[in-house]
Amino acid sequence: MPRLVTDADGATWEVALSGRHTQYVRDEISLEFSRTRDGGIERRYARFSPRGAKSAERAFEQASDRLLARLLATAGPAWTAPEGGVAPGG
Repeated sequence: MPRLVTDADGATWEVALSGRHTQYVRDEISLEFSRTRDGGIERRYARFSPRGAKSAERAFEQASDRLLARLLATAGPAWTAPEGGVAPGG
């Protein structure tokens, strides 16, 4: 279930598991941040390594709002992430 997080500028983003599994499987979880902006959807992606639960769903539930806000601040735009559908090499 998506959660809401607010960035430093006061914009509200929806955050959810991206559905993509990284090469580190349970040691790294990919998150998708999205918001509606100028009639389109802006997406950003971040990964984090949970300290407790290794199940992606459980780790996401346990992540604090503060952690999610920090991850949003470092999240990369969709065009730079494999989760955003960019093919290697272009």
